[in-house]
Amino acid sequence: MAVTDRASCYFCWDEGPDEEGKPLVRDCSCRGDSAGFAHLYCIVKYAEQKSKLEAEADVSRAFHEPWVNCPNCKQPYQRQLSLDISSAFVTFAEATYGHPENSKWDKIRVMQSLRSKIVTLVNNIFLPLSCQDLGMLMECETLIKKLLSMVEQIKKDEKMDGWVHMPHTSIEYKFCNIIGCFEAFGYECFGTIMALDETEESDEIAIKCYEKARIIYNSFGMKEQSKRMESRIAVITARSAWSNENDANAYTTALLENARIIYETSLSSSDLTSVATINSGLHYARMLRKVYRGIEAERLVTKLAPGSRLVHGPEHNCTTSIEDLLKKSKQRLCFLLPDGKPCQALRYENDGEICVLTGPITEPREMDDMEMFRVASDLIHPDLGCPVICHGLVSASHLNGKVGDVRAFHNDGRLPVYFEDKSQKPAWVKPENLRIAFELPSEGSGIGNASSSVHAPLVYIREGGRFDGFAIDFKIVVIVIVFISAVLLSIPNDEL
Repeated sequence: MAVTDRASCYFCWDEGPDEEGKPLVRDCSCRGDSAGFAHLYCIVKYAEQKSKLEAEADVSRAFHEPWVNCPNCKQPYQRQLSLDISSAFVTFAEATYGHPENSKWDKIRVMQSLRSKIVTLVNNIFLPLSCQDLGMLMECETLIKKLLSMVEQIKKDEKMDGWVHMPHTSIEYKFCNIIGCFEAFGYECFGTIMALDETEESDEIAIKCYEKARIIYNSFGMKEQSKRMESRIAVITARSAWSNENDANAYTTALLENARIIYETSLSSSDLTSVATINSGLHYARMLRKVYRGIEAERLVTKLAPGSRLVHGPEHNCTTSIEDLLKKSKQRLCFLLPDGKPCQALRYENDGEICVLTGPITEPREMDDMEMFRVASDLIHPDLGCPVICHGLVSASHLNGKVGDVRAFHNDGRLPVYFEDKSQKPAWVKPENLRIAFELPSEGSGIGNASSSVHAPLVYIREGGRFDGFAIDFKIVVIVIVFISAVLLSIPNDEL
């Protein structure tokens, strides 16, 4: 955020640049014209003092918190500020605790700084505008190798063979647990980075890394983490075997399962307003939209938006991303027959006989080139992922008013509709027998209206049609996996 006239450093109270001419900075969840601004130099000095105090007390998670979370809003720093602070953390830890004569606990503090920097790099690499910065990728790979090298050296120096089998209350076992979690973290991160290349060789390396991490997690009884590794392996295996539509289905299913596990794990351990849940929920919603599960995506992002505004504020990167996704999720896209021009449906008029559209939609979208017009409702064809309503069915009256989304197209023009009511099986429906659901019904009812002011017109379903697959966007890429990974890596481990 730009520095305002009322801003001053909340450490030194100076309003202008620091002695080196560097300006005030703020990129966290602080909001308002004056709160949360500080000099980078002051933030680093504060974090150094806090970490030294924590180091004197014990090895704990609090050692790295001053370098991760703003002391004012208690939320993580983001973007370039997070990178600058995490780099300063590594410099501080290595200079203070990284000497050969330092204790094994001091070495853990250096490893904490490396892990914090790796997490920050991963989170920034996979921001939408980063384009997977090559410099950050190379730095991340270097730091991971350095972390794993430190793990091997400390295992050798401390002669840790067999410590994992000692009583769980012993110092040896606890120390082994800490080192093991660092090691598993390193392999998991390296596997994530390697998976980006999408080559046979890189996929093999990624799977081996995930397998090593899974073995370590299993050795300490960390079932959720082990399950996560199995899901990652399944994603890469499915992608590597991708040669036809069935393989694509398996790949996408693995992606969805990976995203769901991370989101539900975060939700079960905290709530909808936690940073981890908000981030993992955002990526899960994006994945749902990729496979045209529009209703689920819209409901999820609708739940996430208030929590993100409350926790982060309206200008935070996470909040703006959620608001943008919510806006897209509420759009009702369709095609105008007979030429198939893409448009956005706005509402029905004349008891559903007329549909008001805006368009045609071009990429990149130019609002000045779009116009509003009215057409007969039977001339519009819902796009993939668009929520629709069935109504007035005779032979399948149990589907009257049921809401679902379109997930594929068929040569004969029929559309497979997946109903929100999971007790109902998907069915083939002709486009003229569907109406767009502009507002979703209350969750759980599965019943809706095409418009709050009109009755949905009667439609008829062609019986005997059943659709058991789902549409695949063959342009889904591994970046989705790594977005999810970035969320995961931002969640601190429990051992520190």
